[in-house]
Amino acid sequence: MKVKRIVAFCLDLFFVYIISSFIFILIFSNSKATEYEKLLNEYSDIVLKSTSGSSDIDEEELLDITYEMQVATKPLLIIRIGVLILYFGVLAYLLKGQTLGKKILKLQVVPNKGSTLNPGLFILRSVIITNLVFETISLILLIYCSKNTYFEYNSLIANLGDLLYIIIIGCIILRDDERGLHDLICNTKVISTKKQSENSL
Repeated sequence: MKVKRIVAFCLDLFFVYIISSFIFILIFSNSKATEYEKLLNEYSDIVLKSTSGSSDIDEEELLDITYEMQVATKPLLIIRIGVLILYFGVLAYLLKGQTLGKKILKLQVVPNKGSTLNPGLFILRSVIITNLVFETISLILLIYCSKNTYFEYNSLIANLGDLLYIIIIGCIILRDDERGLHDLICNTKVISTKKQSENSL
């Protein structure tokens, strides 16, 4: 079930990416999307030229383009944070502990011994499992801080986010009950609905 949980989470992130990108394009009528695509192409060209040794661009110019790309994605990041909360928090609650990925792989979030599931619990669970705290801090830095301050602290935030994912996955893999950090904090567990339906026969 450990592999199924990771696959379900990856599927869910894919669905969130598709939904948030669709909303982004719908709201901004391709203007921001076109700006980002232009910057991405420019960045890719520079990276390809620098790896082949045919570019005379310096590190500062590359940093400027990278920062402009990040700034261009601000609306998308805001939309993605909202979709993550709605998808992993509200939708999971409405579907009685299942996201689309969990439905496909026949998994379900259920209360662990003596706890009850409520919308707030699912939102807290979504904040932990999707790194929303670090994503939000990164977005705040991007909006309110200078380029240098953003790059200085963003790498630290990204590392902390990666560490959180390692702890979550490590708990799922190493614990006998397969409960991740988010499960332990929210007093939940993930079960197989396939086994449950087989037991009820």
